Amino acid sequence: MIVDELLLGRSLVVCVGPGGVGKTTLSAGFGARAAKLGRKAAVLTIDPAKRLADALGLDGLDDELASVAVPDGWSPLAAAMLETRSSYDALIRRITRTPEEERAILENVAYRAFSRTLARSHAYVAMERLHHVLASGEHDLVVLDTPPTRNALEILDAPGRLARFLDDRVVRLFLSAGRGGFRASSAVVRTLSKLAGDSTVEELLSFFSVLAHLREGFQARAEAMTARLRDPATAFVLVAAATPTALADAGALAEGLAAREVAIDLCVLNQSYVAEPDAPSAPVRHTDDEGWARRYFANENEARLELARTFVAGLPGAPPARILPELERELRDLETLAGLLELGMDDAG
Repeated sequence: MIVDELLLGRSLVVCVGPGGVGKTTLSAGFGARAAKLGRKAAVLTIDPAKRLADALGLDGLDDELASVAVPDGWSPLAAAMLETRSSYDALIRRITRTPEEERAILENVAYRAFSRTLARSHAYVAMERLHHVLASGEHDLVVLDTPPTRNALEILDAPGRLARFLDDRVVRLFLSAGRGGFRASSAVVRTLSKLAGDSTVEELLSFFSVLAHLREGFQARAEAMTARLRDPATAFVLVAAATPTALADAGALAEGLAAREVAIDLCVLNQSYVAEPDAPSAPVRHTDDEGWARRYFANENEARLELARTFVAGLPGAPPARILPELERELRDLETLAGLLELGMDDAG
């Protein structure tokens, strides 16, 4: 099965797609299947819907990787959910050099505002956390579950955005200040103090004084993640459903990935047909002897599978596709999760 080849041959799988198509559940399924295949796996989500814990049978998730209870014979499986503030705090604790430097940032008013409200900061801290998990070398495979549709592109853009932010002229001015470039009597400080107040300027200078020492590390990791996301060991999986709205959103995302020179390695169309009761890989189709219910579902399947065929045929690079049926209930059993991708078929025929 093409899915197993991908899980056995890559070290990072990034799942992207619209909301409401089961992407988080499928991410958990990838992790569970990898563990069943003998690979030490970790699943990271930055989807605020927080469904990953349910999919893995856990009570809850936070920034720390939690071990998932797996059946005998499986390799270890872990999962975490990134939350911006706690993830930033954990990042600062990892990269600061001394306890004093750590406190200087974590207790700083400017940092607290930055970590809570900076636009798109979630995407960057997700990349930092992903970098940390990959660099640990503790997992054979990491599965990243991203936010819906266009927000997923921010994950790709975040490392480069940080590098540009740190190179911004105004930011470099403050970073220079952090290395002693400003004196309390300087015209710049006096002007800023009049505009924002002495305490605000002091907090900013304190924040940037520590950030100045961390700048090179931030940039090095940003460059490393930019390269890692485009490494042959990384696979991008586009998840959608065979509905006009979901396919339109997925198509826009596919175009965005192509514009960033990122190839789609696998397309999974979830919830895309009603299966025969005893044969989940077989869509309900017309027969010589059929009632109104079979006719209805057969007609629905024909229309949706035609949508799927047309969509897959138009994807850049002609990636392989896996078409999955609708399921009647949530998947919380690991064995069922691991077998989820076995239920479908490899094309929309």
